[in-house]
Amino acid sequence: MGAIRVLIVDDSPDMVQNVQKLLHFAPDIQVIGAAGNAEEAFARVASFRPDVVLMDINLRGRFDGLQATQFITQRWQTCVVMMSVQREPEYITRSMELGALGYLTKPFTGDELVNKIRTAYSRFMSLKRVGYEEALQEVSQNRSYASPVPPQPAASQSLRQIITIYSPKGGCGRSTLAVNLAIALRRETNRSVVLVDASLAAGDLHVLLNMNPSSSIEDLRQGVGSLEYDQVRGAVAFHEDSGVGLVRAPMSIDAAARFTAEAMKAVLVELSDHFDYLIVDTDTTYSDYTLTALEMATLVMVVTTQEVTTINRIGQFFEIAERLDGVVPKIHLICNRVDPMYGIKVHHVAARFNQKFLAEIPEDARVAAAALNRGVPFILSQKNAPITKAIEKMATGVAKVLNTAAGAESRVTRNLSGPRS
Repeated sequence: MGAIRVLIVDDSPDMVQNVQKLLHFAPDIQVIGAAGNAEEAFARVASFRPDVVLMDINLRGRFDGLQATQFITQRWQTCVVMMSVQREPEYITRSMELGALGYLTKPFTGDELVNKIRTAYSRFMSLKRVGYEEALQEVSQNRSYASPVPPQPAASQSLRQIITIYSPKGGCGRSTLAVNLAIALRRETNRSVVLVDASLAAGDLHVLLNMNPSSSIEDLRQGVGSLEYDQVRGAVAFHEDSGVGLVRAPMSIDAAARFTAEAMKAVLVELSDHFDYLIVDTDTTYSDYTLTALEMATLVMVVTTQEVTTINRIGQFFEIAERLDGVVPKIHLICNRVDPMYGIKVHHVAARFNQKFLAEIPEDARVAAAALNRGVPFILSQKNAPITKAIEKMATGVAKVLNTAAGAESRVTRNLSGPRS
């Protein structure tokens, strides 16, 4: 494989020169040219066909960097990485919507620049191999050039799979599992995955992803009954490095009191109409909205550890679950932080509930804590760690369970419809 061929688009000659210097010692990256405005960029992309375009978001001239990115991704199979002084999430989200596969905040270091180019280009090539670029171009071409708006997908295209992750005891690593599973599931299936933070009083999925979206699940609740696609789409922020969507928890702890079972149901139905997989991270309560998230799930993942207090709480949960509508058959147990030092064997925990574990995630406090503090999920930063491999295996298992359930539902539907005339 040859060097990654890069075109720099920035109206500041000093910035162009600085980027060239930063990339000079990267053996796998070659700067093939530069452009000072959008029109020059279009001509050079058409002539040089670069692998990656580094695009300044505040480009001066007839078209800014966002418009230029949309134009380029509509017409050429080229990876765009945005450069900007803006750190606000809405700029990142807008860039991703218009086709960019990476976002760099100025000023950046040489390592940050090189790593972002490599990561974005690798993602671009992965999408290209699965034929996704045609779909991406089709989406871009259907947008208004002056004021781009994502098109509304046909509801029938969504898989409508809801995965609710629950633990009746805090501190079991439920949210960490949810975030890393979402990324692994997106890789496993290449389908749209959205994290829904339904821990309404204390949700922190956005912290684990180092994101700060300006909208939340509360915005969806307020629009229940009159939600348009643009409103649903606007409530979902996308994680730059993984492509996973996030609906963050309310920014006010008082919002939890305003959430009813009906509101939670309406929000999840609306989101599942537009995205293939929802991963709903709940809290430890038995509130109406939490029970609704359990009842609406296609798959309920219950997280335990080898600690006796957690095991006791799981037993109490099963008693509650038996009173809910169809929840028990959907439950799959996850044993997190598996370590012999706890003294209780994993198979003894499984036997206690007459269940097999869907996944056993090993204890790795160092990796998990570092990922938490950095805001970078360990599945992205520690690709070869045993804990990452266990998450990837869990994602494969989840996809298999959901595919099996979908197949069974399809067969039942055909049987109920009777023989064809």
